[in-house]
Amino acid sequence: MRRRALLILVAFLALAVVWTWPLARHLSSRIPHDPGDPILNIWLLWWNAQAIPFTARWWNPPIFYPMPGALALSEHLAGIGLFATPVQWFHGNALSGYNIALILSFALSGFFTFFLVRRLVPASSPASTRAAAAICGALAYGFGPYRAGQLAHLQVLTSQWMPLALLAMHAHVEDGRRRWLLVFAAAWLLQALSNGYYLLFFPVLIVCWLVWFVDWRRAPSRGIALAATWVGASLLLVPVLLTYARIQRGLGVGRTAGEMGLFSANPESFLQASGMLAFWPSSAALTTEDFLFPGVTSVVLVIAGCVAAACRARRPHEDGPTERTECASSRSALVFYVGAAVLMWVLAFGPAPPGSGMLVLARPYTFLVHLPGFDALRVPARFAMLATLCFATAAGLAFARIAPRQKRWRWLVAAAAIVGLLADGWMRAMPLAAPPGRLMLADVPQALMLALPANEGPVDVAAMYRQTVHGRPIVNGYSGYTPPHYMILSLALRRGDPSVITELAKGRPLVITVNHTFDPGGRLRQLVEGLPGIEARGASSGGSMFVLPALPAARVAPVGDPWPASVRDSARDEIEIDLGQSRVVRTVGFPLRWHYRELDRRIVIEGSVDGVNWSSIWEDWTGGPALAAALADPREVPVRLTIPDVSARYVRLRPASAWMRRELQLYGPK
Repeated sequence: MRRRALLILVAFLALAVVWTWPLARHLSSRIPHDPGDPILNIWLLWWNAQAIPFTARWWNPPIFYPMPGALALSEHLAGIGLFATPVQWFHGNALSGYNIALILSFALSGFFTFFLVRRLVPASSPASTRAAAAICGALAYGFGPYRAGQLAHLQVLTSQWMPLALLAMHAHVEDGRRRWLLVFAAAWLLQALSNGYYLLFFPVLIVCWLVWFVDWRRAPSRGIALAATWVGASLLLVPVLLTYARIQRGLGVGRTAGEMGLFSANPESFLQASGMLAFWPSSAALTTEDFLFPGVTSVVLVIAGCVAAACRARRPHEDGPTERTECASSRSALVFYVGAAVLMWVLAFGPAPPGSGMLVLARPYTFLVHLPGFDALRVPARFAMLATLCFATAAGLAFARIAPRQKRWRWLVAAAAIVGLLADGWMRAMPLAAPPGRLMLADVPQALMLALPANEGPVDVAAMYRQTVHGRPIVNGYSGYTPPHYMILSLALRRGDPSVITELAKGRPLVITVNHTFDPGGRLRQLVEGLPGIEARGASSGGSMFVLPALPAARVAPVGDPWPASVRDSARDEIEIDLGQSRVVRTVGFPLRWHYRELDRRIVIEGSVDGVNWSSIWEDWTGGPALAAALADPREVPVRLTIPDVSARYVRLRPASAWMRRELQLYGPK
């Protein structure tokens, strides 16, 4: 059996290589599909090989520098490191580790689904029927049309541990062997650590499975063992989840109902086929998450199998008791996996819009949003992978139902089903992209890297890919969320505010590259060239290169409590504050929160003793102080504008927005 399993695995590996061709010829030199999300995942796999997972250093990678906890902005993909990390240790690069993990995701998904279906087909069925049914299920899941639309998302494709977990659950309920509990726990943990969506989505299917297949009235012990194993294994994930929640709560990031609606399925999604499919016309879709076309062959198999099962259930059995029991068990599995597929697809429609009334009953995802963690997921449509697994399993079981008794006809039907499934999911030649070129870096010790324009997807992912080669900390980053300080940085540079760059250069030198493609008018390059002390270092694959020597960090005197004050009537675009008497003012402060777009790029602060004669006490760019404040407290963003100690009763700030009237405070010396 072990030798046969090895041969089956080799066969699926060969099919995966052919299905993704010509990727296998360029494992270490080409990025599959596109250089967007794949580069983020390549970087994540690289970082998993650089730092020990779940340690303090691992949570604080050198991206979005100097923000701590940047890993919590994305999925960590630690489970995929099972394949990618050893590749890198044995002198491979992160790209080759990514590509090998990608190919294995197809092969192992088919491999484990093969054995899942094979176990569920009655043992009394002919061996050829069981094998053909298992092949049908494996092809429908491991090489189905849905996967062709997810080629840019390795974490979505890495779903092979779910069929293994289901196989272990079925096996334990049938024979009670404890080794299956270990297989189930390992498969669950690997799946949960490979994809954050499946960490929350797969439990829905597991709960449904436990309710359906465990006889809780007469023989609950094996179900209890499975549930206890699941809970015990899940406890290992709690520290990771708590760290994610703490960091994301501190940053004030989250998903909105609009985002969830955008990335939810709709009825048309099931007719929309990815342009990667070779034999089906492509469809225009708002996002790649809309490519939920399931193919035709699996649908035909499931319908035919359900009809055959219903007809046979109505006829009196001529089989023996053992065969009747196996038939009933197989029919139960078919009904479950068809029903579970429908439920998973319904959940893929996401939450009902606010104020939908009774529509929430048709959108059960609405209830899941109230559970911990679901409010951080923006793509409900990825429930479609679980639906694909359930439907593929049902397709395999359905084939066993309709397989003719005569061997010749059985093979003909099997060949037609297999060819149909291969045609449904067969892909065009895998599109491959060249990775970003390397940087010839100047010898600047302790330098921090900044690629401009910031918060521009292609520039950010290129900076992250280059980091896998040079290893230096970078200001750039690309993830599921944009941290507040990075948003301020990018907006300030678009406004022509150079103070954010000088703020970053305080204490360490800064190597800056300006991408000419995304700076067509040369405004960013001119801004960088105008920085005091900037040194031009020629051109590179990332654009023009500059070095800004380290700037001294400003020494700030301690600030005391805010002075009591009142706001006076003043012009529309300014705020005038009365301190009641002449006082020494050291700092003007306000919590910026989400108002940076409303804050002018330069502010003038004036002071007066009598309210008639005014003098300027501070005039400068606002981006630098805002950036420093966002790094200190991403939620409140407490901006502090430090001025030379000045005695004044009245302080005037302009230009100022209306919201600042409620927030502005003046501080004296401590």
